[in-house]
Amino acid sequence: MIRVKPLLVYYCILSLVFFSGRLYIMNTYHMTEGPVPQEAFQKLFNWVSLFAYFYIVPLLLAGLLWLIRFFRRKGLSWFLSILLSVMYILFAAVIGYVLLFVFVLMFYGFAP
Repeated sequence: MIRVKPLLVYYCILSLVFFSGRLYIMNTYHMTEGPVPQEAFQKLFNWVSLFAYFYIVPLLLAGLLWLIRFFRRKGLSWFLSILLSVMYILFAAVIGYVLLFVFVLMFYGFAP
């Protein structure tokens, strides 16, 4: 029997919803052609920025859960586990902030 990981299923379904919504917005407002109304850019930006959080936050939480399980398997002390977890959270916050900009630039781009 094939065992499918829930995170993989989540990202596949999320990608289908995201790309179908993005395609719908692009086609509805004819964003690949002539003059595009300002509201089209705002709707696309709202869609992309909302889904950026749906992509990034679960990824960072999965990393934290993996890290906690790793610490338990290695038998680290509680103090060291907490210290390393806090360091990961700080690191993940910075990486998440950068990933937000990368995601928006990839799927929204430079618009007026």
